Amino acid sequence: MRVAAAGVVVALSACAGGESYGSLPPPGPSSAPPASCGADEGAGACGEAVVAQYRRFWGEVLPAAAAAAPARRRAVLAPVTAEPELTHLVRSLALLDEKRQRNYGTDVVLEQTVRVDGPGAVVEGCLDSSRSGVADAVSGKALTRGVPRNPVRADLVREADRVWRVTAITYPPGATC
Repeated sequence: MRVAAAGVVVALSACAGGESYGSLPPPGPSSAPPASCGADEGAGACGEAVVAQYRRFWGEVLPAAAAAAPARRRAVLAPVTAEPELTHLVRSLALLDEKRQRNYGTDVVLEQTVRVDGPGAVVEGCLDSSRSGVADAVSGKALTRGVPRNPVRADLVREADRVWRVTAITYPPGATC
């Protein structure tokens, strides 16, 4: 089993075998179309912005959302996460709450490659998840622990506000990093 996202994904997927975890309906129609990278920005600048959001997602926002009160989680995640991943993560954290479990630790981004195509981007990367997982909320005892080299794929979209947000996280079956 791969454990990532400080244990959040394990709560529902227990290694999704390449599928995005959860089967949520597609996001509804947006009021504004996604924003492509402009010629004035250059591919390098767009790629750097994607990587910055990807790293912020794993290193800051996901752990903060896991530690936040349930009513605040969506707001904590929203700056770097969009549908359907946003709702999936909020639901995953709620399931952990119901089981009296919590996340611990933070996944560390080891490496990544980025492909930007208009308003969409794909990051294929490797996380060190060995210091993260799910713990019993009462005793604090670790129930799961991640692996030191965890292959991951993140899909991002650049929304009308020109901010890149994670829309899906998957763990490619058989992938190594």
